[in-house]
Amino acid sequence: MERRPHVIDCHAHFVPPEWVMPDSPGSMFDLQDYLERQAEAGIDLTVFGNNMIRCPPHLSFLDAAKRYNEFAVELTAKHPGRLLGLASTNPFGGDEFLKEAERAIAEYGLRGFMVNTSVDGEYLDSERAFPFFDLVSRLDVPVFLHPPRLTIGNEKMELKRLPELVGRPFDTTLTLTRMILTGVFERFPRLTIVGAHLGGAITILPGRLDFGHELRDDDSFGVWGSNPLTKPPSEYIGELYVDTMCFHPPAILCAVATLGVDHVVLGSDFPPVHVPLSRSVEIVNRLPLHPRDRRKLLGENAARLLKLPPPDTRTS
Repeated sequence: MERRPHVIDCHAHFVPPEWVMPDSPGSMFDLQDYLERQAEAGIDLTVFGNNMIRCPPHLSFLDAAKRYNEFAVELTAKHPGRLLGLASTNPFGGDEFLKEAERAIAEYGLRGFMVNTSVDGEYLDSERAFPFFDLVSRLDVPVFLHPPRLTIGNEKMELKRLPELVGRPFDTTLTLTRMILTGVFERFPRLTIVGAHLGGAITILPGRLDFGHELRDDDSFGVWGSNPLTKPPSEYIGELYVDTMCFHPPAILCAVATLGVDHVVLGSDFPPVHVPLSRSVEIVNRLPLHPRDRRKLLGENAARLLKLPPPDTRTS
């Protein structure tokens, strides 16, 4: 009889109890309720991080990152094998953030970072992020990219929560595209990036970015500038990872076809997104994939990225 897949949800958000605010979703604080929902959905391990969207306004970014890292360690230790926290930092923050980031991995034992796709309009192709990329490359841990509250085009998204529904995935698309075309992945070949929300639209853009790169010397299309790339943009896209948080099976299949089945991980965004956890798992279970490939999406890819021991040896 085939063993049930070990299921790892790579996208969730819990915050310290003292961070509760009037508009805070209760699911981010009710751990007992969450653990019951987790078990019902057949999720074994949930990876959570800080997207800096619900931090108390009186805290500085650095103080918020430090407190979150302590919280991530506490929650991981309290629920071993069921919750796993990612470290929080500002990629542009400078030496104090770099010290705290290294401490979070080297001393606290966290297994990766969750960082924003942009901070106050500054995207991850900025040279100010290079020391952080150098650090995570040396530490050999993944970086999970999550968009902030205010995103590209926010001034045109004044209705129907469009910053959440449209702005956030496209902030991820923009930062990944800028990183590719400006040579960030060329400069940091060991960088491991996981894009939230299926990486935005990045998996439908390989051909478009490639033709732009191919026609870069034709100024009738606009100025391209210097070219730091040694291969077509599509090949850098193929090195990315994305999560499945989109609730649209054809889009997930596009990501699998574009990136390969080894580069897609399960993501629910619950909490705080109040869509039943079981739906996020069921979407993957119903994809027309070989069972071996489905197991990769459900947990094996995430376990490899996070360097987790085999399930049989994990503390439960």
